[in-house]
Amino acid sequence: MLSKKGLKIAAVAGVPIYVSWTWWFFAALIVVIFRPTFAQALPDASVEWTWAVAVCFALIMFGTVLLHELAHALAALSFRWQVNEITLNFWGGVTVYEHSARGRTQTPLRSLFVAIVGPVSNLLIAGAAWAVVQILEDPSDTTQVLLSVTVWTNLLIGVFNLLPGLPLDGGRVVESAVWARTGSRARGMRAAGWSGRIIVGLLVLGGIVVPWAQTGDVSIFGMLIVIMVATMLWQAASATIRAARMQLLAEQMRITDLMTPVQTILADSNISQLVPLLTGTRPGFEYQQLPVAVLDVDQTTGHEVLVGLIDYAALGTVPRAAWDLPVSTVSRAVNPQAQIQATATVEHLFTTIMAHPNDLIAVVDTTDTPHRIVGIINPETLAGRLHV
Repeated sequence: MLSKKGLKIAAVAGVPIYVSWTWWFFAALIVVIFRPTFAQALPDASVEWTWAVAVCFALIMFGTVLLHELAHALAALSFRWQVNEITLNFWGGVTVYEHSARGRTQTPLRSLFVAIVGPVSNLLIAGAAWAVVQILEDPSDTTQVLLSVTVWTNLLIGVFNLLPGLPLDGGRVVESAVWARTGSRARGMRAAGWSGRIIVGLLVLGGIVVPWAQTGDVSIFGMLIVIMVATMLWQAASATIRAARMQLLAEQMRITDLMTPVQTILADSNISQLVPLLTGTRPGFEYQQLPVAVLDVDQTTGHEVLVGLIDYAALGTVPRAAWDLPVSTVSRAVNPQAQIQATATVEHLFTTIMAHPNDLIAVVDTTDTPHRIVGIINPETLAGRLHV
């Protein structure tokens, strides 16, 4: 099944697995680049056969990355966390997971476990492939070559991912260690982000600067690969540092400090009932007041549910003669599932935002019954509110 995320190839334990179109480009690149290497390793093989071996190598890379990501996903599922998807792409793969209300609380040790199982799975695969090489008495040249690249590919991916800097799995190890030491996950994220930047510096130093200083010559292709990988790692590490800074600031605040208070009106009301909530003589022009949330009421519990937000621009175009129209005609629909309790932790807020990155978050006062909507949080403007 094709989607914006790529081709859905399977689902394991309810977790959908997507292959991004960028992975196909990566696979083609692998085949083209390594075919000459296999031709040298198999001098008696035909050209067609070396192309086939190169394709097999691309499939080995696919399986290696997929098993790595599945290890992350299954570890997260073991804590009953919500795993949204696995996506394979040009840079390898990513497993998207989050803490869920029914799952166990995220702790440094559990976060460490979920992170470490990925590279450990690669090291185990490398060990298994090496053992097969030792067991086989007289493997064919092709079998020997493919088993060897399986060993070295998994060793490389496993060791590289253990480097201590985000977005690599080793960065999660740093994050967990600092988190356990300080009690603040945000401080762990910040430390891991800076470690990631140091890794980038060492990568550029070892991959470009030192070879250039020693020989005066660096492969253009190798330099491009180093620059591409370094850019990706730097951007991810920098994003982590910004997120950590935001969380550290937010830890000093309450949910109610971060929300925008709202006025409310029921969804079955009409515009004439909305107008008294507003100041000024003509809706949509003179007034600048609080947002107006459109609410529904759960028939079973009586709790308020945010279903929309009044659009002042649309409201300003409605003539007085049409004020008997329902407020839904001048409101923007929102996701009623995107909500958080006013007494929740800020860490829970960021978890909610990650689950609903494009939705307004309704803030619910649950101290009384029925529950009331008291404000909204817009993820797009939260950074500005925190002055990040």
